[in-house]
Amino acid sequence: MAGKTKTKKKKPSTYKRKTSQAKKKTSRDKISKKSIILVIISLAVIALIVAVAVISGGSAKRESRITDITKDTAWGIDVSSHNGKINWKKVSKKADFAFVRVGYRGYSKGEINPDPRAKANIDGAIKHNIPVGVYFYSQAINPKEAEQEAEYVLKKIKHYNITMPVVIDFEYPSKNGMSIGRLYNAKLNKKKNTEIINAFCTKIRKAGFTPGVYASSYIYRWHMNMKSIPDDVFIWVADYNEKVTYDGYYDIWQYSENGKCEGVSSKQVDTNYFYTKKRLQVKK
Repeated sequence: MAGKTKTKKKKPSTYKRKTSQAKKKTSRDKISKKSIILVIISLAVIALIVAVAVISGGSAKRESRITDITKDTAWGIDVSSHNGKINWKKVSKKADFAFVRVGYRGYSKGEINPDPRAKANIDGAIKHNIPVGVYFYSQAINPKEAEQEAEYVLKKIKHYNITMPVVIDFEYPSKNGMSIGRLYNAKLNKKKNTEIINAFCTKIRKAGFTPGVYASSYIYRWHMNMKSIPDDVFIWVADYNEKVTYDGYYDIWQYSENGKCEGVSSKQVDTNYFYTKKRLQVKK
């Protein structure tokens, strides 16, 4: 460090003039500091009030930002034709909700196909008062195809009381541990993938349903721009670790693909935690 420098003493006249001005400035500074402190305190109080309102139910979206399993957590399954015939009466005794696949796009030629058991599954779940959501297995490689998928889903559910989110299932199929399919082969960047998600969700929203997206933690981290996905879109994450490794916001956690549920004829079924039971009320 440099040594201290010797300073010259100021003349008395200069000192007195400066002191006179300084008194006025000091007075103003004191008022200014008090104002700043009051503003800070006020903002802190407002933030506390907002936080309390959110926790007490002021915002269902923020309420679902829970990272630990709690007594208010709902438990449910998601099914497709791969799960075979389902006894929904038995399922209703175990599951708080269910997601049903209504269709899928082929990962080779890109054709849209119905799920053979979609109608039976939706009818069965609704009959036994299980809140139902639906999903479509996407392989869309552009927004136009995503809109086509959304329109297909809307035609399938237009006569049903779907109270849970309507979801685009965005994932890369795999074979022998390697990703395959038209979506993977398209090598789209984060921006393009997110445009596909938003195109599907926009169609669903405009039709009066709640939009959602399903993907793995890996895809959310590396293949989507989450900041560009609207807040009203439900985030459903698949992660089969002890906890979700995606560190962003999510509503639903598919924690196992090897689960069990009485009434489901297949040996295994996807099982999920949903973090806000308040959204599961069946509309009468």
